[in-house]
Amino acid sequence: MMKSLLVFTALFMVGCNNDDGIVCPEALTGELTAAETEFSGQWVFSGLVAEDALDITDDKTDNPDKDLYAQYSDCQRDLLYTFMANRGYEFKQGHTAAADCDGKQSVMGTWSLTDKVLTYVSGCSTQTVEIELNDEKDAFTYKALVNIREVNGLIRNTKVTFTFEKIQG
Repeated sequence: MMKSLLVFTALFMVGCNNDDGIVCPEALTGELTAAETEFSGQWVFSGLVAEDALDITDDKTDNPDKDLYAQYSDCQRDLLYTFMANRGYEFKQGHTAAADCDGKQSVMGTWSLTDKVLTYVSGCSTQTVEIELNDEKDAFTYKALVNIREVNGLIRNTKVTFTFEKIQG
């Protein structure tokens, strides 16, 4: 599940090889719009809800739930986006929850927000995600279809909603 989460949260990283004639996207540039300036800052992972009840915890109890975030460890919940005023962004996983988190990741690139479409460019990949900001503009969500391995080994394909909250300060 963590690998699926990372794939959807950390940009669908796709390798590119110039020998194949693939042209990598240019970094996003330019001044931020007023909406982007308001959006910039740090956003922490705060929720993951599945359309289907799933059991992903190895707690010896059959207890499926739609709230996958509640079934995650502190290290799995430790995801942070920083959208900077210079149009750069950084995504970090597993850096603040505990010193012994496995699978620490850090991805850097550039970003833009146009209407409800958040675009990331990193390495040789571009990802666009349609987000929904709440009225207070201090939380955003997006939906994705993911494969999740339940504790019994069954892989389920379900729609999930990711939520990130802005860190004030």
